[in-house]
Amino acid sequence: MNNQTPVHISIVLDRSGSMASIADDVVGGFNTFLGEQRKQDGGGRVTLVQFDGQDPFEVLINGESLDEVRDLDPARYIPRDNTPLYDAVGQMITKIDAEILERADAGKPIEDQVVVIVTDGFENASREFTGKAISDLIETRRSRAWAFVFLGADESTFEEGAALGVSKANTAQWAATGEGTAAMFASVSKETTTYRSMGPAERTRKSDRFLEDENE
Repeated sequence: MNNQTPVHISIVLDRSGSMASIADDVVGGFNTFLGEQRKQDGGGRVTLVQFDGQDPFEVLINGESLDEVRDLDPARYIPRDNTPLYDAVGQMITKIDAEILERADAGKPIEDQVVVIVTDGFENASREFTGKAISDLIETRRSRAWAFVFLGADESTFEEGAALGVSKANTAQWAATGEGTAAMFASVSKETTTYRSMGPAERTRKSDRFLEDENE
């Protein structure tokens, strides 16, 4: 019997207009990621949220079991508008916080948290959260061993990740092409699989070194 703590993987996905040329690649990469995670023992859940200026927090997959979650329908990922990155990340953290309390009240098992942020650009439209507010939120939760992963296609990805409070070893730049998108999701899937196979102490260490092997 597998007694590992289940993992909740929460993905914050940019659906701004600049993602249009790789929309099919994003869906394909994400669905490949799901397929690989379904194969692994240990249980766990996945949440997928997409964001743009028209809707900064649209939930596509809401805490579904990795054993049962269905692939993302390409018709549900249609890039448009601009990039309220801070609002999307802030609302995701708020959602996870609320769910942790609800699960505790219901006597459900605790979960280890992995939050993956995928964007090809930079913040330009948030109204609710500032960069400083997001950095503070992330710093507090990193102290609880949440793993935050920042994947950006912009040339200033590492500066943007650092400004958000994400560790350098949890940050990577990807190419906004078909091949680059596939490679990005493959990297995240590989490291997520490794993380899910680890014990508590190893997970705590990896939470701030999530992409360490990929960045070497």
